[in-house]
Order: sequence, then structure tokens, then C-alpha cells
Amino acid sequence: SIVLGNIAANLVDRGKNVLLISLEMPELLYARRICSNVTKIPQKELGQNIATLRKLIGEQNNSGKGRLLIKEFPPSTVTCNQLKVFIQRIIDSGTRIDAIVLDYLNLMHTTIGANSYERVKHIAEQFRALTYHFNCPGITASQLSRSAMGVANPGMETISESYATGCTSD
Repeated sequence: SIVLGNIAANLVDRGKNVLLISLEMPELLYARRICSNVTKIPQKELGQNIATLRKLIGEQNNSGKGRLLIKEFPPSTVTCNQLKVFIQRIIDSGTRIDAIVLDYLNLMHTTIGANSYERVKHIAEQFRALTYHFNCPGITASQLSRSAMGVANPGMETISESYATGCTSD
């Protein structure tokens, strides 16, 4: 989640509009982390620095840099088709989406597949299809299995839950 949030913030800093979909962390927590990262105000001090925070965020918004949209869905409740409709509504409202950051793929919902490999493979394929439909990159992460703990250079064989994630991704 920290890595994906940093990727999203860096893309915004480069003028890209990023949709960050969280199936794991509340929107507010993501916003606090990224806001702290961008403003350099420690998370625990954000509430005591409202004026500074507004000034810095206002400068960020007026700098011509991109926008970050954060949307939380409960785990295992949203499908790629539902996500497609949600993204299309954002685009129809006039906001361009340059990248989709998904935290995290394995928590999406599908009824297709008899086991975790097949379910995650289907989700990965559908998420990848969204990137073609919206002509933007999709960025996600997968957790490593316990066997990868302490490994200096873990490979795809150490992806937890489903090897299909790595096989389907570019």
C-alpha cells in the first residue's frame, strides 16, 4: 500500500491524473499518508497544521500538476465490470484518467474460477483489459509468499495466492 501510494503521488507530481482504488485501506488513511508525503508534514501533525496544509495543497492544486482521486471499495465486493462503469462515470464528468492504481488485485470480486489461481487469473485478465479500454496503465502489487521473506531478489514464483497475477501482468 505504501509503495502504491508513492507511485500514485509521483505520477500526480508529473502532471498525471491518477485514480487510486483501494480494496484494503480506507480512503482517509490513504489521503493522510499521501498528504503527509507531499507536504512533508508528519501524519500525526496534520491536524495541528491546517493553515499550512491548506496553503501547500492549494499550491499543489494550482501548480498544473495532476489530480489524485482515491476511492475505497470493501474487499471482495467490486468486479472489474463495476470498476469499468465507475471509471467511465469519472471520465464522462470531464476528468481524464492517466493511470489506475489498484490496491490490491486479489481482493476484487469474481464468481469465475474454481480455485484462487483461476479466480485471480480472471481478475488479472479483466483488469488488464480495463487498461486497454481506457488507454492508460494499470498498476497493482501482489504480496509475496512466506518463502520469499529474507530473499534478496524474489521472483515470480514467490507471489502469494496465485502465480497467475505475474503471468498475466506486463
